[in-house]
Amino acid sequence: MALPTSGPISLNEIHIEAGGTSGTTASINDADIRALIGKASGATMSFSEWYGASAAVTINLTIGANTNNYNIQNSRGGTYVAGVTTVNLTINSGVTVGSTSTGTYALETGSSWASGDVINIINNGTVKGRGGNGGNGGSVVYNSSVAAGAAGGVGGNAFRAQFATTFTNNGSVYGGGGGGGGGGSQYSFLSLKSGSVSSAYAGSGGGGGAGVNGGTGGTGGTASGADVNNQGANGSAGTATAGGAGGGGSNINGSAGGGLGANGVQGFSGALIQSPPQDAAAGGAGGLAGFYQVGSSLINSGSGIGGTVGGRSS
Repeated sequence: MALPTSGPISLNEIHIEAGGTSGTTASINDADIRALIGKASGATMSFSEWYGASAAVTINLTIGANTNNYNIQNSRGGTYVAGVTTVNLTINSGVTVGSTSTGTYALETGSSWASGDVINIINNGTVKGRGGNGGNGGSVVYNSSVAAGAAGGVGGNAFRAQFATTFTNNGSVYGGGGGGGGGGSQYSFLSLKSGSVSSAYAGSGGGGGAGVNGGTGGTGGTASGADVNNQGANGSAGTATAGGAGGGGSNINGSAGGGLGANGVQGFSGALIQSPPQDAAAGGAGGLAGFYQVGSSLINSGSGIGGTVGGRSS
């Protein structure tokens, strides 16, 4: 709290503002006391020069252009003083804060803060985790092996609080969409009056989840060893606002990636629909959406981020 701006002022009050303990020995020439008003050692000083002086530091940060992987601690600069600093971060309207990896947060406070510090975030833009990757389709070798589709990847996380934070959300905060599951696989044999035919169906890749950086589509599986070999198709990448489509065609379809804050869809399974020899494998699970907030107990005194949000919370 700042010192009085008029009237009596004591050395003890100045000492406390500088971080000292009330009643302990202090001198007007002490370095921490002089630092409150920027005076050099031995300089002539008057008590009135400390009117309104404060040890508090305020750092105002603004994100004015799209960025990824923003860490407030790493951006606070050299004026930070432990225990007396207030950091105000504003994300401008129309600005997106994203992540380049599902293992990296789009926005986080960092952990190196001290008791007495204050973090305030005003989000007028959008904070989004990266989309999860689509699962690969299953491969098949006729009359030998079938493989299940791979699960879609988990979406990335938006915001992590590692220190008490006030978060005013005038925009939106989303976990990345989960990746779509890859299609399963199957082979089959059909006997007809005119002859017989063997077929192998590979799974297609799942679509990538939505995110500032959308997840990649899964790769289609391969089919071999049959008279007719139906190769899997690749899934589509997710976009900033929507999950990508799963691969399709004459095969076992992959499924769509999740939209912002949504889970991916399970891949299609191979089906036993023709006479033996035959075999089939299941589609992969859809990936879970990412977290829009991690460390909710530290956000807005435990109430978490309000407003427009999507995804999981912890």
